[in-house]
Amino acid sequence: MRVRSVFIEKMKVHVKCGVYREERELGVQAEVSVKVTSDEFVDYQELHSLILRVSAQTFTYIEDFQDKLLDEIKNKWNPKKVIIKVAKVSIPFQHSFERAGVELIWKREE
Repeated sequence: MRVRSVFIEKMKVHVKCGVYREERELGVQAEVSVKVTSDEFVDYQELHSLILRVSAQTFTYIEDFQDKLLDEIKNKWNPKKVIIKVAKVSIPFQHSFERAGVELIWKREE
């Protein structure tokens, strides 16, 4: 049995996402990594466009952004597994770390 996944790693996007009003109004720089495992053909150019389209919306939480992206991916490719990692690169408070984010791992129930 062969299993293939299509992925995009560390795609840089500007997303209006955050608890702070400034983050939702001005947006923040983020890196998005998505891995889709599906029996169907997944075109990574279409995946790229889908990420851009979803990232143009406004979200309070990274998890909301991930959920919306996951729903779009599930509707388009009927995947077996999806991993979405979002890391904020520009954070509006003093920090001593490179980035902070959330990873979502979803698997279809069999």
